[in-house]
Amino acid sequence: MRMRTLRNLSYIGTTIFLASTPLFAGCTGNIADGADDDGSTSGSSGGDTGGGTTLPPPEVCVPGIPATTQIPRMLNRQYENTVRDLLGVTSVGTERKLPSELLVSDFDGPMTAPAWSIYQDVAAQIAKDVMAGPNKSRFISCDPSASGCLEETIKTFGRKAFRRPLSAEEVARFLKLGQTTPAGTPAEVAETTLMAFLVSPSFLMLPELTSTPSTSGKGIQLSSHEVATRLSYLLWGSAPDEALNAAADGNQLQTKEQILEQAQRMIAVREKAGPLVTAFHRNWVQMDNGSAHWWKGDHDSDAYPLYSAGAKRSAQAELDAYFEEVAFAGGSFDDLLLSNVAFVNKDNAAIYGLDASMYGTELTKVELNADERPGFLTRVGFLSSYSGYDATSPILRGAFITSYMLGANPGPPLPGATMLTVEGDFKTQRAYVEELTKPANCAGCHAAINPPGFVMEGFDAIGQVQTEDPRGGAIDASVTTNTVNFGDGKVKEITSPLQLMQEIAQTPKAKQLYAQAWVAYAYGRAPNGNDKCLVDQLDMKLSEGGYSVLDLLADLTQTESFTTRVRETQ
Repeated sequence: MRMRTLRNLSYIGTTIFLASTPLFAGCTGNIADGADDDGSTSGSSGGDTGGGTTLPPPEVCVPGIPATTQIPRMLNRQYENTVRDLLGVTSVGTERKLPSELLVSDFDGPMTAPAWSIYQDVAAQIAKDVMAGPNKSRFISCDPSASGCLEETIKTFGRKAFRRPLSAEEVARFLKLGQTTPAGTPAEVAETTLMAFLVSPSFLMLPELTSTPSTSGKGIQLSSHEVATRLSYLLWGSAPDEALNAAADGNQLQTKEQILEQAQRMIAVREKAGPLVTAFHRNWVQMDNGSAHWWKGDHDSDAYPLYSAGAKRSAQAELDAYFEEVAFAGGSFDDLLLSNVAFVNKDNAAIYGLDASMYGTELTKVELNADERPGFLTRVGFLSSYSGYDATSPILRGAFITSYMLGANPGPPLPGATMLTVEGDFKTQRAYVEELTKPANCAGCHAAINPPGFVMEGFDAIGQVQTEDPRGGAIDASVTTNTVNFGDGKVKEITSPLQLMQEIAQTPKAKQLYAQAWVAYAYGRAPNGNDKCLVDQLDMKLSEGGYSVLDLLADLTQTESFTTRVRETQ
């Protein structure tokens, strides 16, 4: 199994999470995520949900274990975390850049000459900084000129860097670095030894080299050291800690119970598991999708004086904090859509109806009106991103909900759709959009896209509650009440964002997509028939009371494919 996320995870979120459904029967033209044909004057030519041609996920569980590579390379973020945890290194070079900023961007396939050259340069700089700085003892804690010091350092640091004990032959090869002619000083030899570790394939890769058949006969059983590496790079994106190393050395990672004990311990370390939870949810809601609408548009500051383009960073940080808080507070999938937790600072407080003078630049956890602000779709980040320059966008908001929450793919807009307008005296944005999308070649799709967007019209273009449309009409039940198609024959009248979120939370397709997203992200591979078996299991658990996001994360370590490797075939 490749314990890494795919290089382009937006591909996963865009092209394979959306299943074709009969929801859009009769649709001859499509409106997608980026269609700004709703009366705003952003000047945008429109974006894209990434809908386009979709590859529906597998519908049937096929028992088995997906084939995986045995030598995946660390991702740059994993490299950065690893040198931080092993050596205390958080910045490199005279400009003190993050290590990941210096490396070649993540890529699949064989090592390239440019990437290899940069790995060597970065390793040399890290080794130099460590040996000359306060973190030297994290590599070597004895006098390098003393007898046996270097050999002991090679064994102890090598155990951490390679995530397994070194063989006698490996120790001997590292010791030869001090036997050159002319001989280097003990300090030079120690620095060179550290650099050699940092460019070793056993460090840069996450190799799985055991060949013991699994007890089921379905593949190769991973060693406890290999399981420890999978656990650590899945949950923490970094090297195993002392407790996990001790379990591996004692061969205590061979049963589901042993693995679960370690997984639950590691997940409970919020500062290390939190980044995974945040990164996954960014991917789930398409923030990693370059074709999505997140953070791209701005708003008319004259029409919306509370808006500041510089506040986008705060809005994104709020959503990151929101997802992490819901998960680590024991929240479930439902809570992602219903929690009233928010994180407020001077940039967004007034938009939420709070006194901005009470807040600084740091985000502060608050609780909003649960009836008015349920879940991440009522937070400023989504509402502002999925709007036009000077108006709300029921189409953008509705297309996102329909596509990514309900799993129906509207596809790209009709050619030229983003340039269409209609004339008339429209008192509400709803009235304008209804007229705009009335033509027969639009109506089929928009019968499903528009309604959830209209439900959200109680929030203006920057996410503030509005009771009067900028066009002059009232935002009342005639605007926000809509009949929403949730798929599978479920059509229901919805009167508020709270009711909409409650229904989404109970929609089987929404839960299935969430489970599938986790499996694909955690295992670093596209949905497939083998993994569909796990998706089905998680899907069932998501419908049970008390099953939290962190429970799901722990369950990802309990599969046979997590402890077994099947060779890829050419």
